[in-house]
Amino acid sequence: MRIDKNAYLRIPNMVFKLFRDIFNAISIISIAVLGVLNITSIYSYAIHKYELNKYTQLSTEILMDNYKRMIYYVQNPFNKELVFNNLPMSNFGKIHFFEVKRIFIALYIISIIFISVMIFKIITNKNKDFGKRVIENLNNSVNIMAFIFIFVSIMGVIDFSKTFYFFHKIFFRNDYWIFDPVADPIINALPEEFFMIELILIISLLILFTLVIKALYYKKHLNYKSK
Repeated sequence: MRIDKNAYLRIPNMVFKLFRDIFNAISIISIAVLGVLNITSIYSYAIHKYELNKYTQLSTEILMDNYKRMIYYVQNPFNKELVFNNLPMSNFGKIHFFEVKRIFIALYIISIIFISVMIFKIITNKNKDFGKRVIENLNNSVNIMAFIFIFVSIMGVIDFSKTFYFFHKIFFRNDYWIFDPVADPIINALPEEFFMIELILIISLLILFTLVIKALYYKKHLNYKSK
């Protein structure tokens, strides 16, 4: 019986490519999430759309200030304490925001690694087919990404509340995210509809990126076949 020695090399290579494509997909999703998080005008729109002033009895200025304090805290590893303007916060609330902070710091680390590797490859690689290989790799990644956002989109359309609950159960090992409006009135300023808007924008960015990569992929393949 003849043993194909190359088969032993192909398996680790396939595993490496799979992990690379999954990492790239997670990185692109991370960048989209961080991008949307920092568009503060989305929250400004939500304040007026859902009349959060009436619901919280807080001015637009205070609501915006608290939102900026929150996103600054969850993104800054050197900011050790979250303090809201005119709003108390329970110990459970503090724990939950710290857990959210760890997730966003992880997203930043993933994004920085991805961008750094891409920049390093662009600077050091002199191969003429480098661009083609990058597009091929990203094409595999957006296939994985497409599966994720199609699944999330379907779940969100069917029942966003259950999807919202499901994702919290995945990322958090406790129920501290279920805020008591009396102990943590910030929850009144963060309606579920606001997160739905952010999810729609994140998925829209991912769809746009997928379409761009697909267009470049098929363009390069058509050009390659025509030669």
